[in-house]
Amino acid sequence: MVQQQQHGNLVVFRGRSAFVGSGQKVVHDRIVVNVALGKKGKGGKRQKPVPFSTLNLHQALETALKTMAFPELRVGQQLHVNGEHVAADQRLLPEPLGPPAADAPPELLAEGCLHPTPEARTYVCAEISSWKGQLVVSLFTRAVQVHGSLQVEWMFYGLPPLNTNLLLIDQQYEPHRIKQIARATGSGLLHFVPDLLWSPVTFAQYAIRPLANWFRLRSQSYRIQHGYVFNYGSPRSIRENAISYRRQHDFVVGDERTFILLARHTMLRALRKYLKAHKVDMKQFSNQEQIIIKRISKYSIGKVKAKNVAVGDKSHAGGGGKTKSGS
Repeated sequence: MVQQQQHGNLVVFRGRSAFVGSGQKVVHDRIVVNVALGKKGKGGKRQKPVPFSTLNLHQALETALKTMAFPELRVGQQLHVNGEHVAADQRLLPEPLGPPAADAPPELLAEGCLHPTPEARTYVCAEISSWKGQLVVSLFTRAVQVHGSLQVEWMFYGLPPLNTNLLLIDQQYEPHRIKQIARATGSGLLHFVPDLLWSPVTFAQYAIRPLANWFRLRSQSYRIQHGYVFNYGSPRSIRENAISYRRQHDFVVGDERTFILLARHTMLRALRKYLKAHKVDMKQFSNQEQIIIKRISKYSIGKVKAKNVAVGDKSHAGGGGKTKSGS
C-alpha cells in the first residue's frame, strides 16, 4: 500500500505543504504571455492565434520532459489535494475510515488542470533519483490561462542526502573484529546498570503504546463518522527529517544543478515550440526567457549566498551583494 501511494498520481497534503515529501524549494520561476496576440505575418499583419487548452499544454510539457535521457526519471501528472477536502469525493477517498486512493482518475486530473481551485490542482511532475536514493530532485509545473493571458510557473524541490550522523553505523565495520568486540563489550558494561534500573519504565511505555494507539484510532473514527472535519493529508516524512544540507561530495551538487538546468531548458524549449505552433507573438516570451536564462548563473546550491535564492547551512538570500561561501 505504501509503495502504491508513493508511485500514484494523487498527493494529499495538509496545511501549506502542498509538496510534502519533496524536501525544500530550490527554484521558483514563472513566465506570463499574452496568447491572444498573434504573431506578425507577411506585410506586418498579425495572424489570428490558434486557441489551445491548458490540458493540451500540460500534455506537451509532459511529453517533452519524458525525452530527457536521465536514469531513474519519473514524469507524469499529479493531482495535489488538500487533506481536508478529499472526503467530498469518493473517487479520492473510497472508504471514510481508510486512506485516500493512490491514483486519481483521468477526469479529475483534467479538472484540476482546466479548473484549479484552492483545494485541488494538477501539476506536471518530473522526479529524478540518484546516489542510490540519497538525492531526489523534483520539478512541479502548471499552466493557467485566463482571458487571453497564460501563466506557466515551475518549482524545483530538492531532497538532499541523509545526515552523516545517521551513517555512523557504517564506520563500525571498519575496525578489526577484536576491536569491534571490545567496543561492544565496553558499551554494554557501561549502559547495563542504568538500562536495567530504567527497564520497568521502558516496559510500561511499550505496554501502554498499543492502548494509546487504539484510543487515538477510536477518536479519529468517531470524528469521521460524526461529520467532523478530518485532515487525511500526509505529515512531514521521516526522510525529510533526516536530511542534511551539507553536501559531502561536489558531484552531488553538480548532479542536482545539472537536472535543474536541463529540465528548465527542456521545458522552456517545449513551451516556445508549442506557442509558436499556435501562432502566438513571441516577443513577450523571448524577453522573459532571456531574463530567466541570465538568472541561471546567479543561484547556487549548497552553503552559499546568492542573489535570488539561497539553500543550505548558513545561507542567505541577498539583493545583489558579492557571493560568499559559508563554513
